[in-house]
Amino acid sequence: MTAPLISVIVPVYNEKPNIEPTARAVMDAFGDLSSDLEILFVDDNSPDGTADEVARVSGFASQVRLVQHGKKEGMGAAHRAGYEAAESTYVMCIDADLSQSPKDLVKMKEKLDNGYDLVVGSRYMKGGKQVGKSFFRDIGSRGMNFICQFMLGIPLTDCTHTFRAFRRNIFEEVSPKIDQKGHPNFQVQFSFWVVRKGFKTGEIPIIFTERADDRGQSKLSVKKELPQFLKLVVRLMKLRLTGRAK
Repeated sequence: MTAPLISVIVPVYNEKPNIEPTARAVMDAFGDLSSDLEILFVDDNSPDGTADEVARVSGFASQVRLVQHGKKEGMGAAHRAGYEAAESTYVMCIDADLSQSPKDLVKMKEKLDNGYDLVVGSRYMKGGKQVGKSFFRDIGSRGMNFICQFMLGIPLTDCTHTFRAFRRNIFEEVSPKIDQKGHPNFQVQFSFWVVRKGFKTGEIPIIFTERADDRGQSKLSVKKELPQFLKLVVRLMKLRLTGRAK
């Protein structure tokens, strides 16, 4: 069997109602290219039957595959598992609640086609925005990204965002350097090492719509992630300045 051109990674935890709508939306966005596509739902040991729903959808959509954790490991680990399971040339990521538009995945693919190695959908560059996010979560997210830009030298306005596309070979090259599973630490490390290795990065502006109550509950907490994030920043700053992480 020929490997697909595109793998779309969808981390899921208690997302049973969103599986079929997300799969259909992604396939619709890619149109004729959907035949050269795989959609990997990475289930973080959901108790609500999410894995069974993925199996059901895969029965009529051959593009859909299930990657399943035996225990709950978190979003960063889910992304990594999806990246490692991907069999394609291009790897892309989207949230299960469609807070981002699948049509923007197609735009990111076009930039990969034009020579970029990593493309991030940015809420904060000109033309991008987010809708429905609380003031404090918005400030926390912007602050994290400001630190990544100006203290870690990552030339992206939204490097913590999971909505991204990249060439699978670059993940294979930087993966051994990534030693943290937590979100946003996983994405920060990934972006940091992509830049440090000299790969070409870019962004597109996107509109992020915070998930509504009827689509589930957000799994992320800036308050919970911030202390680990700051420890990571100190370590990466030291590595950037001295070449040594310790």
